Amino acid sequence: MGNKFIGMIVPDISNTFFSALAFSAQKYLQDMDCSLLICSSSNQVETEKKHFVGLNALGVVGILCVSGLSEIPNDLLENSAPIVFLDRRPVNAEKKLWAANDDVEATRMATQYLIDKGCKNILMIPGYIAGRHESLQEQGYTKALAENNLPINETYVLKRPGKESSHVEAEKMVKDFLRKELPVDGIIASSDRSAFGALKAFRSVGLYVPEDVKMISFDDTLYSELATPALTSLDRQPKKLAQTACDLLLKQIAGDEPEKIVHYVSVTLQKRDSTR
Repeated sequence: MGNKFIGMIVPDISNTFFSALAFSAQKYLQDMDCSLLICSSSNQVETEKKHFVGLNALGVVGILCVSGLSEIPNDLLENSAPIVFLDRRPVNAEKKLWAANDDVEATRMATQYLIDKGCKNILMIPGYIAGRHESLQEQGYTKALAENNLPINETYVLKRPGKESSHVEAEKMVKDFLRKELPVDGIIASSDRSAFGALKAFRSVGLYVPEDVKMISFDDTLYSELATPALTSLDRQPKKLAQTACDLLLKQIAGDEPEKIVHYVSVTLQKRDSTR
């Protein structure tokens, strides 16, 4: 296909999962004689829109986007190079190609695993989304609770403001929750970094994982194995996810429009000591 430039927009390049997606996409596209221009929106809605405009002005042949937008302006969709959304997509981009994990099913599976371990009062820290569209992780969490006739209490869903690092905000939110003296015996964190913050908060009040609270995180990075205790974590297969998105984009650039819009990459639960 020649030496072509492709753009990629991620919400936060310092995030381990997003950086893994970007690294895997860059390596894969490099083998296809394509160069990847990576832009981080820093979880800012207007910055993401500016990146769309800027990448198209540079003449990229396609764009990979992990979007934080609830809705993307139609003119950006209509006047853009081919787009494949990755992990997240705006609600009005349902006709655009999307490579993702089934976050509803993944979180339902994680919540069910904690319930099977005897947990009945489970905290949920969904991932931060700048545009504030409904969290698919939260949907999976509430689905599992409903299937087991457990109460759904919004107090147990801790939503990050997105102003500080995930581990800092998770620690603060969990500490604030614990001051309410409500029962808690399980927690699902949207990333390993968020889980570290929650671990610190629990330890500050004499609660320990897994003896008092069982914990599951998303992402299954190296840090999940190095943590004490080692974290049970959801492996989202970022390498496969990035490669799937790249293949979809390259086919679209070549004029070969895939028949399916949504392409899911499976998630597996890596069981470790935090749910023992």
